[in-house]
Amino acid sequence: MKHLSKQVLLILMLGLAVGLLTTCSSSGEVTKDQVAKSYSDYRDGDKKALNNLISYYRDTSLPIEIRKDAMLKVIESNDPVGLQAIRNSLKDGSDLDYTLFQTGLQALGKTKDPENIKTILQAMAVSRTGYVNVRDEMFTIIEDQVDARSVALILKLYADATEDYAAFLQNLTLTLGKMDDARVVPILMSIAKNRKIDISIRNLAVEILATKNDPAIARLLAEMLSNPATQGEVKTYAISLMDEMKDERLLSSLIDALHNEQATYYGMLDAITSALGNFDDPELKMALVKVARDDQMPSRFRKRAITSLSAYKDPIITEQLIDILGNPDNFIFYDAIRDLVGTIDSPELQQKLQAVARKTQSEWERE
Repeated sequence: MKHLSKQVLLILMLGLAVGLLTTCSSSGEVTKDQVAKSYSDYRDGDKKALNNLISYYRDTSLPIEIRKDAMLKVIESNDPVGLQAIRNSLKDGSDLDYTLFQTGLQALGKTKDPENIKTILQAMAVSRTGYVNVRDEMFTIIEDQVDARSVALILKLYADATEDYAAFLQNLTLTLGKMDDARVVPILMSIAKNRKIDISIRNLAVEILATKNDPAIARLLAEMLSNPATQGEVKTYAISLMDEMKDERLLSSLIDALHNEQATYYGMLDAITSALGNFDDPELKMALVKVARDDQMPSRFRKRAITSLSAYKDPIITEQLIDILGNPDNFIFYDAIRDLVGTIDSPELQQKLQAVARKTQSEWERE
């Protein structure tokens, strides 16, 4: 009987111990109220409470909302120790999931601190490395099992990757444009002349370059103003292949490709002629003259080139432009050329402009 009583007593004591452990465990759970209390304690002067908040957002066993709330409180504290802890977490990325990673970046982005910019750039490198590693692992798994049914999905991944890269280049170009550092000019120039990059991004690089005062930019723009695919070249090339290429669809595709190349060039030309600054460079000047005198060039580009040439106030160039009015089709540029002549104090040029205009008009009326 006594032995039985001891067993009962032992069971009761064991039950009490389990109950106490359960109670302790429950009281040890971190809640939003506890996060708020730790932050309140910190505000009241308890520096150790900040360490509690840091440990909360780093604890991967806690619910994400609790960790996020603790991270925001650490950032809200604006304490150097707390902010450095956030920076370290972002640089490493090991104890943060995507939600916390994004939360930390957004919060740091609201403060003006060079250290934060450095941290964000390092975090970008960390996130890219993580993505590349996971992507490579996934390709390793599927490369031996892929079949024809997966082609469409793989092609979509390729299209998405191309789009992502274009978005990255656009953001990079805009960021470089805001930097007052001569080292960014060569990078922007390489983007502008890289024909593999989307034309809209190249145009953006040209617009930004036009705001930079660097002699090398004028030479680049002059080079890019050379037309690689005029309308005449498209026709001549296509006709020369008519005897060799009997497939009409193939020939049609060739013509479309050449026209697309020309459209790309015109898109770049649009960006260059609309974004030109007052570059005092002979190469750029002669390239603009070539555009202004080219009858195969769309009229809007020719007019912009004439307007841009007014910055040089060159009598020889102005006389060459007056000569294009001998063609009645070029009379649409009369006002732009008249304004160009007006920038130069030369009665001879005024007289020549009037003489050419009268002669062209009289010949046109006779016809």
